[in-house]
Amino acid sequence: MNKVQNNMANKRLNEKEIEQLLGEYRSERRRLNFQLDKVREAIAELKRNAAVKGASSDAVPVKRGPGRPRKDASTGAAVKTAKGRRKKREIKNGGYRLSDWDEMVITTITQRDMLLPKEDLLKSALAWAKKKHPSMDKEEVEAKLTRVLQKLSGKRGMLGTHRSGLRRGYHYGIMDWFFASSGKLRKQHFGKLVLND
Repeated sequence: MNKVQNNMANKRLNEKEIEQLLGEYRSERRRLNFQLDKVREAIAELKRNAAVKGASSDAVPVKRGPGRPRKDASTGAAVKTAKGRRKKREIKNGGYRLSDWDEMVITTITQRDMLLPKEDLLKSALAWAKKKHPSMDKEEVEAKLTRVLQKLSGKRGMLGTHRSGLRRGYHYGIMDWFFASSGKLRKQHFGKLVLND
């Protein structure tokens, strides 16, 4: 049942409501007819353009793509260059270009050979930033570390995350320590968890 039938089923419409409803439908019909006329005009225009292009395609040379071909310096003639496939770039480091911050986090985890919580990584980051970025205060270093951890533990990242449930937050470890399919920590690496406060 449509809207009108529902309204008529619920109550009888008075004359004013019927006239208002008819006015709305007439207005809708005019709008749809106008749109239909515009669509017909567009189709006719496209057909005309296609016919013109089809008739003149033999006489007019094919338009080349963007860019101008190089010219030979001696003759002034265009030089044809061999088209080749682009070499596929080898994606390293999960496809990310690693910054010095990224390197610092990965090196810290690798050297300690432990799954580290953010607090431990923050201590290392503060000591490292004191030498490399002395103008940064503690809040800036912590904010930067948070962004780095989000980047490195993302979908294409180099770090895996494990939530122990015994303390707040994640433990971060090298991706090789985790299953690629599920992202869960491999059993042989449970001994690398840092659980003490």
